[in-house]
Amino acid sequence: MKMDVTRDVVSDLWPLYRSGEASGETRGLVEAFLKADAPFATLLRESETLTVAARAVRLSPDAELRLLEEAQRRARFKLRIVAAAVGIGGVLLLTALAGALYLIAR
Repeated sequence: MKMDVTRDVVSDLWPLYRSGEASGETRGLVEAFLKADAPFATLLRESETLTVAARAVRLSPDAELRLLEEAQRRARFKLRIVAAAVGIGGVLLLTALAGALYLIAR
């Protein structure tokens, strides 16, 4: 059975490859693909440097607390919107049912 290896497959295998947890066969597959597709190999390696740089960003405890409070505020707001939509839907449903009952009883 012949399988086509795509960039998506190599992207999925990349974390295993980088961590050293991939089997020898998988390592060979990734290395062969990257040798044949140099621009993609460069892209994957550059993405690693961005990930390392992103991990190096440290927030002060105050900044972390502000971000957490903002996330909680947004979550409460979204919950209120959902609750209002459910409430309005319930009122409309009850109104429709009452109207239907009224028409049937006539």
